[in-house]
Amino acid sequence: MPLRKVIAAASMAAALVGVSALPAQAATGYNRCPQFRMCVFTGPNGSGTMASFAVGDGDLGDSNGPTGMNNNIESFYNNSGHHWDFWDLPGYSGDFRHSEPYVGGKNFGSAWDNRVSSLHDY
Repeated sequence: MPLRKVIAAASMAAALVGVSALPAQAATGYNRCPQFRMCVFTGPNGSGTMASFAVGDGDLGDSNGPTGMNNNIESFYNNSGHHWDFWDLPGYSGDFRHSEPYVGGKNFGSAWDNRVSSLHDY
């Protein structure tokens, strides 16, 4: 085989390797939520900072668990097989909003935007 064809074949092989090595796109929005978790977001439609929970948090304002989420949640994604309650006060008290299992992404809406202080599954 002539040297020119060998070089062309090697160039083509190198180009194909480069195409297959492209980095994967990072998940965005609600797609960031891992399977079997409840995820909450500081912005609407799964935007902003995300926190993920397996069982919940009795006080989003304390130093345990995610920081910056207390009274700062506008949307959620129930990607778990559990029912979840969101409470407007620490310690699972006050008014609450309920989520069925696997409902996908939802905005809280103006009545509940930036109101959640504790949440848990059951």
